[in-house]
Amino acid sequence: MNKFAHIASLFVLLVLLLPLTAGAIVEPGTKMAYDDTVSIDSEAGNYDLIVTGVGLREKTFMKVNVYVIVSYVIEGAELEGDQGVALLNLDVPKMIKMDLVRGFSREKLVNAFKDVIEKNYDDMSAFQADMDEFFAYFTDDAQDGDELIFTYIPGLGLKTALNGEDKGLITNFEFVKALWTVWFGEEPANDGLKKDLLEKIAS
Repeated sequence: MNKFAHIASLFVLLVLLLPLTAGAIVEPGTKMAYDDTVSIDSEAGNYDLIVTGVGLREKTFMKVNVYVIVSYVIEGAELEGDQGVALLNLDVPKMIKMDLVRGFSREKLVNAFKDVIEKNYDDMSAFQADMDEFFAYFTDDAQDGDELIFTYIPGLGLKTALNGEDKGLITNFEFVKALWTVWFGEEPANDGLKKDLLEKIAS
């Protein structure tokens, strides 16, 4: 059994995507709906996550839809100050789901993550190897309809799933924080999108 298979066997993660209540959250531009709560079962425990917000990423000038994204964090999480930065720094169960609504090259996908992470860090040595591993998950061009889910569980790590296929598990929390900066950092991909992704918990 290889290393990933062994770790994955401990990470029996079931993102059920079943509502704990009848609520839903809808992205206004695309009308895509998501449960406002999700349940995660893992070897580290069972967790109920609540939605923090939903948003639509557009290309700045042409207003072309790129992806719809929804964010979840464990119920009861306390976010003070810059709530986005607080969220990315919390070592708690959390999840991001992206639904692509247009296709683009593998290089554009990778650079979309890389460029924003680099803006938020002067020194990436604490997670560079993990970031390289993460980018290696993406071997093909992105397609309209692709689904990406990033799920972090403390003590287990960050699980990446592409269209339902587990791509790998990264245990370094420094990389988890770096990935979350893409949407929640001091210099996110888009300030408006960051605001939308925090709308449900904004004070």
